[in-house]
Amino acid sequence: MSTSPRLSTEWSLAGQQAVILENSETRVVVLPGLGGKVMSIVDKRVDAELLWRNDRVPVRPAAFGSGYDDQFLGGWDELYPNDEPEELASEPVPDHGELWAVPWHWSTGSDPGQVWLELTVRGAVTGTEVTKRLTVGAGPDLMVDYRIANTGRIDQPFLWKSHVAVELRPDTVIDLAAGDVLMHEFGDPRVRPEGDSFTWPWASGHDLRTLPDTTSRGVSEFLIATTLEQGECGVRHPAAGTGLRLSWDRADLPSCWLFASYGGGWRGLDVLVLEPCTGYPLSVNDGVAAGTHQILPAGATRSWQLTAHLFR
Repeated sequence: MSTSPRLSTEWSLAGQQAVILENSETRVVVLPGLGGKVMSIVDKRVDAELLWRNDRVPVRPAAFGSGYDDQFLGGWDELYPNDEPEELASEPVPDHGELWAVPWHWSTGSDPGQVWLELTVRGAVTGTEVTKRLTVGAGPDLMVDYRIANTGRIDQPFLWKSHVAVELRPDTVIDLAAGDVLMHEFGDPRVRPEGDSFTWPWASGHDLRTLPDTTSRGVSEFLIATTLEQGECGVRHPAAGTGLRLSWDRADLPSCWLFASYGGGWRGLDVLVLEPCTGYPLSVNDGVAAGTHQILPAGATRSWQLTAHLFR
């Protein structure tokens, strides 16, 4: 079977423009009008969807400034310049940032052996110019190139997170190339380590690579890797013969957050969100003061690449 990549723009989902990038191994569906969201990544080799979809929330635009949890469809969003609502550079910024609830401009193209979708947007609050290019070649990987440019006169405190909600299966294994991990106060975790920090993957005798037993109660955990051995996180589904691994240069994204709801804590849902990030903690202001979040100077740009690997 040919692995030549192709791109389609004639599709829609619930009335929203959909752009599909695919080859014989991978299918990626993007909704430019809904925050540039990657709605689906399918491993065609085993016919498995790898991203999680929240079937309680219809596919529809969200008003700018909406609460994120009430509008979260699932899939893969981009969060900038914040997570929790706070004031940055003397401006209030909305819940989970200014990018996820706005339409992105888009264009398509191809090079020998690959197709690409380029999405651009300018933040309504910060004025930051954001570009991401998704590329599919002959193999099973999705490559995403990012660029952010502060075109204003004011230095911008920020975080950037790729917010990738993944499907869970009974035998799912979680991979995280982390050292030190902080367990956030959120939720009802299977165990609370002394001092709220531990060395991955063992927390008070529990191996957090495996899913918890939820027969008696739901479990929810919010983990923040404060050190990484390398830029890598993902999930494996052994019985299905597939998985999704994200990789990046840890100099670009030196932290990774894992938000997990195992039938409890967050609306009784079952979902894991992989969140490679430029820093920690939730508050950008607190992180800037501690030296663990960054500032994008006026006139400066940042660029990096993240790759989604489909593997067996």
